[in-house]
Amino acid sequence: MLKFLRKTRQSLLSEGKTRKYINYAIGEIVLVVIGILIALQINNWNIKRNDRNREAKYQANIVLDLKKDLVRLDYLIEFRKSRLIGDKKLLQILNGAPIDNVTETTKNVVNSMMEENFSANNTTFLELSNSGNLNVISNDSIKFLLLELEALYKTNNLSIAHETFDYREYISKPVLKNVNIDQLFPIYLGTKTVEDQKISINTFDSLFENREYKNGLFIMSFMSNGYLTTYDTMKKKSQKIIDLIERENR
Repeated sequence: MLKFLRKTRQSLLSEGKTRKYINYAIGEIVLVVIGILIALQINNWNIKRNDRNREAKYQANIVLDLKKDLVRLDYLIEFRKSRLIGDKKLLQILNGAPIDNVTETTKNVVNSMMEENFSANNTTFLELSNSGNLNVISNDSIKFLLLELEALYKTNNLSIAHETFDYREYISKPVLKNVNIDQLFPIYLGTKTVEDQKISINTFDSLFENREYKNGLFIMSFMSNGYLTTYDTMKKKSQKIIDLIERENR
């Protein structure tokens, strides 16, 4: 093709057809420019297509991560609600209320020792963030929600560290010091009765007189209320991100 064009230019020059040569040269330049523009357009299209494919893969993984989190958050919300109810009943007893149900009290004491926390499945977001590829997510609403969710994760992690210390210091230590866990645990599991284990109201006397345990229950109740609010916010933001991504990829 280039050889043909070159011969055409040489033929026009040798025949003295200057005007035709100029017009031809201009036409040739226009063709070259059009060719370059087409090549650039194809290249841009390929880049956009590759970016879109990468975005779709990241979005799919984000949805998988968030759906796992939603299952975990549902469990933790129910766990925190149950523990909060038990802790409040124990606090009432510690404040002078009578023990009406020894089996329930035993289960609440064991439950007060249970520790469950939320750890986010945010590996996809961290990969995007750490690699500088967050802009691959073209939808700003999704991007901002992911950033807000990550901020919640960081706050949650700080709360976990604080709660873990308080839990072990003010709940675990007093319980381990003042009651026999082996005696209580079969009641919690439902494999034996309080009569089988010889558990009575007096079993908890020393524990319920322990100030650290009372303070620990109060702190855990306060923190559980905070976690319930945080978990609910996480759920709403996670579900909104899932909805936006799924709507975008229909």
